[in-house]
Amino acid sequence: MSLSKRIRRFFFITPARTIFTIYLITILVGGFLLWLPISQNLGVELSFIDALFISLSQISSTGLSPVSQRDTFNTLGGIISIFILEIGAVGIMMLVASYWVIIGKKISLKERNLIASEQNQFTVKGIIRLITNAMIAVGVIQILYIIIMTIYIYTVQPFQASFGEALFQSVYLAAAGFANAGFDFLPGNQSFMVFNGYYLPQILTMIIIFIGGVGFWPLAEVVLFIKNKLHKKPYKMSFISKMLIVSHFVLWMLSALIYFVMEYEHSMKGNPPLDILMNVLFMTNNARSAGFYNTPVTNWAEATRLFFSMLMFIGAAPNSSGGGIRMTTFFLLTSGLISFGRHRKQVFFAGKAIKDQAVKKAYMVFALAIILVMLSTMFISIVEPNRWTIMEIGFEVASAFGTVGLSLGLIPYIGVYSKLIIMLNMFVGRIGILTAIAMLENKKETTNVVTYVEMDMLVG
Repeated sequence: MSLSKRIRRFFFITPARTIFTIYLITILVGGFLLWLPISQNLGVELSFIDALFISLSQISSTGLSPVSQRDTFNTLGGIISIFILEIGAVGIMMLVASYWVIIGKKISLKERNLIASEQNQFTVKGIIRLITNAMIAVGVIQILYIIIMTIYIYTVQPFQASFGEALFQSVYLAAAGFANAGFDFLPGNQSFMVFNGYYLPQILTMIIIFIGGVGFWPLAEVVLFIKNKLHKKPYKMSFISKMLIVSHFVLWMLSALIYFVMEYEHSMKGNPPLDILMNVLFMTNNARSAGFYNTPVTNWAEATRLFFSMLMFIGAAPNSSGGGIRMTTFFLLTSGLISFGRHRKQVFFAGKAIKDQAVKKAYMVFALAIILVMLSTMFISIVEPNRWTIMEIGFEVASAFGTVGLSLGLIPYIGVYSKLIIMLNMFVGRIGILTAIAMLENKKETTNVVTYVEMDMLVG
């Protein structure tokens, strides 16, 4: 076998390795383009590792960055970032498949398997219809956001902006918002604090973040629902889609209530009621997937930082642009614990029994994610001794793994080794623990032909 065939076989032998390879190439290309002087403001010196960090952060829809986007990149760099953010939001295979659909290419079973693997689908059945309807939803949502935000920024002027600047900011925020990435090109380098007192931009961004975090499956079904309604045909949304939408909203409201109780007498003290409401809703909406902020994160109490670290660790829906262990994993874990406590043979969620294999996967994802986050926190504390507390480092690692982007300001000051650890967490958080594990597969299935005698073991 020739060397080129061996290389192709190694990197493309399974769907997981193919996805890994495609994302890796895209990250390298994106990093190289951002590293080029033509993408940067005059006088800026950006190291290649920092450009690669930003490219990975944008592909993974995170938002962590060692430099200010507005101070570092010019308009061309901003446009390149928009393209990278869109790729991270939708997924490379989804974009490629959309192009295939447009040109009428027949999509093979292998290609359908790749798309299903990237989007965490159970089956390839209906995958093309899913892509078509999801992309319609993505396009319509972002266009509406861009139109409204451009008009608002240009007419209300929350910051000094020409029509071209207003349009650019709106396009950038549409890409970053739907991607659930905390990147922005806004003046002041203080994220959405520039919109404090201006509620419409924050409300619109909360909506687009929520939609991006719910996932493509529910979006596709909403489009199908509307299409059928227009043709006066009945359509019933699937249990999974309903569950993702409802659970996403419930977890948002529950975390908002907890955050309000924890910070009402602290960072929110003395603020007007409407500002407090916007702060609570906006920050908890961003906590599990996006990384915008309308209040300084550094003002939070230690307990609040820990709570938000937990929310970031949970993440968004499994086939969305968010990261973490994923929302469904969290619900399977809690349902499994309840069922175990009640001595049930099956795990129930929302009145339905869940397959044992799915529950086992949830516990495996949780265990491996805990190990990754804890080891990453420990290693960074070793290579960055006596600089930050474990809580501060853990917050950044959780933000990276959850592909959120909220930060206490550590990223610009960490060393190369720490950046590599953060980058690993962002990448694994984006592709998912299961896909990362599946990269170890080589298509050679091993079957246990011998059954061994089982023994009991002390637990707990």
